[in-house]
Amino acid sequence: MYNKKENINLNILELHGPNNIWMKISPLEIESSYMFIKYAKGKVGVVGLGLGYVVQELAKKKDISEIIVYEKEKDIIDLYNSNFKENPKIKVVNTDAYKAKQDNFDFFYVDIYEYKLTTRVVEDYVIFNKLHNIKEYLFWGIEHFLLSCKYEEIVWVYVPEMWMEISKKIFTALQDSNLLNYYNQLDEKLVSEVLDKFKIVLDEA
Repeated sequence: MYNKKENINLNILELHGPNNIWMKISPLEIESSYMFIKYAKGKVGVVGLGLGYVVQELAKKKDISEIIVYEKEKDIIDLYNSNFKENPKIKVVNTDAYKAKQDNFDFFYVDIYEYKLTTRVVEDYVIFNKLHNIKEYLFWGIEHFLLSCKYEEIVWVYVPEMWMEISKKIFTALQDSNLLNYYNQLDEKLVSEVLDKFKIVLDEA
């Protein structure tokens, strides 16, 4: 969410697909997943396995009973299994998440957006909430999206309490860390378009 150039020597582990980077263990990945990991509890659903960072961190929490991960790429699952021991909390399902069996989740997280905001986040919100019974739904980049919304636009949208709570805490963290001056605002037109689509969906929820 912010651009601040510092001389930090890091070896970033990346997982590449045929045409894109599926995941990388970077400060961006860790910071952007932090709030979901912090709040998640009970039975958790995750779309997108990546390198397994999010799943492994979730499994460390005592108040998480079960984690169902939907990953359609067998090669990614094989790589994950070669790096991590079997964990009774974690079940990785080799299937297209959009065609999965109906289930019930306390928390659900979609992490398949390649570090980009598109209107697909709204479409997926509708699809997965119709497919599953989900209490709390989050997606990668949600805080950056909400903090980029104009007040005069978002005030007319019913935004889930948890989304707002997480965004406020991120804003406070940026402020306390003196990083607001480096904040990277998302494209105004795109944010408004996504918010308009969410308004229809969330107001009907």
